[in-house]
Amino acid sequence: MRRRIPWWAVLALGIAWSVGSANGDAATLFGLVDTGEFYASSDGGATWSATGTIPLHDAVGLAAGASATDLYIAGRSGTVYRSPDGGSSWAAVGVIPASDVSGFAIQYDGSLLALTETGSVYRSADQGATFAASASLSASNWVGLARGPLGRLYACTRTGEIVESQDGGSTWATVAALAVSNAAAIRRRGSELYLLTETGEVARSLDYGRTWLTVGAMASSEMVGLVEMGSSLIAAARTGEVATSSSGASWTWVGSINQLSVMALGTDTPQATGVESEPASAPRLALRPPSPNPSFGASGSIFSISLSAPDFVRVSLYDLAGRLVAARPAEWVAGSASFRWAPEPLATGTYFARFTTGSGRVASVKWTIVR
Repeated sequence: MRRRIPWWAVLALGIAWSVGSANGDAATLFGLVDTGEFYASSDGGATWSATGTIPLHDAVGLAAGASATDLYIAGRSGTVYRSPDGGSSWAAVGVIPASDVSGFAIQYDGSLLALTETGSVYRSADQGATFAASASLSASNWVGLARGPLGRLYACTRTGEIVESQDGGSTWATVAALAVSNAAAIRRRGSELYLLTETGEVARSLDYGRTWLTVGAMASSEMVGLVEMGSSLIAAARTGEVATSSSGASWTWVGSINQLSVMALGTDTPQATGVESEPASAPRLALRPPSPNPSFGASGSIFSISLSAPDFVRVSLYDLAGRLVAARPAEWVAGSASFRWAPEPLATGTYFARFTTGSGRVASVKWTIVR
């Protein structure tokens, strides 16, 4: 039976991941509580121990800079602290000019980003010493900020609006609106995006936030935190319980932090690498003519594509008048892929199959169908 902590005690879970060595060293999770104590777990969240203290009782984000030991924490009231030794000691480095900070991240170039509940975005280019406003988002219920693939940034509101920035947080565009009223966190894993609600539903996007599908749910009404840990996702309930999933669909409860009022959310995976880990430009997309072409009867044709780097690909079919007549869900393609497609019902005629990658490449091929 899972041990439960009173719901009113725990406010958020701060989890961080230290990359293990090639021999499979265990990851490390961190939690910061409202008393300033800093807790760590080396067994995936099953057991916890105190590792230090910090004079900050309202932490909302934890992120690593140039290394796993170079940690930053931002408080809701705006104070930013830094630790050069993995959380053993901390010192205040600056103040975000806001009292409603709700999200915190570090960019590849080492700049610190903060999002407020009322939509202000602040940036620091001097390791947190000073912050300047870089954007202002509409709405007043922002709850999460996350780095995305291809250098993008994503933010979400409690009511499910998803916005994206492709220029480091200076300009933002709405890319989706989910039918939720209690979003709690947004998180990237690889090229996937995940959104967690307070009532435990988990939605996933495979096309850079444009479309979302609910893939799983947890039996809890107090979910507050979501992070990635290698190939896994880690989620936390307001009661302090921690669950893990490999896909977001099924979840296993692994333990709980043995302390009340946990506040922070973050990861100690180094963020300030100096270069992006994803391609700076959209991967090249190449198509082969469908085979057979024309396609006779209802057997369809085989389509083959290749990409210079992994990306999501969506296929849409249009008639000669430009009307959409069929479509396939976005799929992850790593290199080359082939698939048979026989959309029904379609009349005899010539169509155009349009392939669109998540990063913006578009290519089309003519396809004739004979019934």
